[in-house]
Amino acid sequence: MKTVKKNIPEKHNKRFESDRQMLKRVSRKFGILFFVISMFDVLLDWFLSLIDGVIHLMHLSIEAIEYSFIVFFEHTLHLNHFQSEIIIVNGSIIIALYMIYRLILAAPVLFVRFKRNFLAAWLRYIRREYSCWKAMSLSHKIQFVSAYSFGTACLLFFVTL
Repeated sequence: MKTVKKNIPEKHNKRFESDRQMLKRVSRKFGILFFVISMFDVLLDWFLSLIDGVIHLMHLSIEAIEYSFIVFFEHTLHLNHFQSEIIIVNGSIIIALYMIYRLILAAPVLFVRFKRNFLAAWLRYIRREYSCWKAMSLSHKIQFVSAYSFGTACLLFFVTL
């Protein structure tokens, strides 16, 4: 099997970045982390509002589908409103039970596939970081560790305030 190497643009390749580029990259990471920590309540509120809106839209779409089925059953099968709703509820229960059954059968395979893919991605990440670390010069490693130590100390100082 032939492996294909991906061409990584020069600005995204950590092996050949300058000291200034490395410091910018590390400071950008800590800046984003500082922003997320300081704005956590607002970001969480926005996220929950978005989830609430999506749930309301799903509820409206389900109501529209249910109403269209009720109208279809009332006009084609000459049923009343209650009988149409009973048919829809029973059909929904049957579909939900079948989907649960299929999910139970597929869960072990999905879990193994997820675990295998996650482990493979983690090992690729570790190998890439290890090779980048080995390719760095000693002064670059010292600056890298110093930048992460300084950023972590600033974040810890900010969190304890």
